[in-house]
Amino acid sequence: MPETKPGPGVELAEFAAAIVIAATAGIVGYLLNDRLPFLLTVALVGGTAFGLTALVSAGISRKEARR
Repeated sequence: MPETKPGPGVELAEFAAAIVIAATAGIVGYLLNDRLPFLLTVALVGGTAFGLTALVSAGISRKEARR
């Protein structure tokens, strides 16, 4: 099966998703930094970023598989 290069729309969606995930992780980290211990904050922010990345990746992979 030949490999297909993702189109510009897919690359733009991945870039936009990366920006949104980074912004979300930064905002959550900033808001939780004063209220929780540092390691707990890092764990929550990391888990949030990982979860968002997994959701976006799964969504993009499904769309690509349907083509």
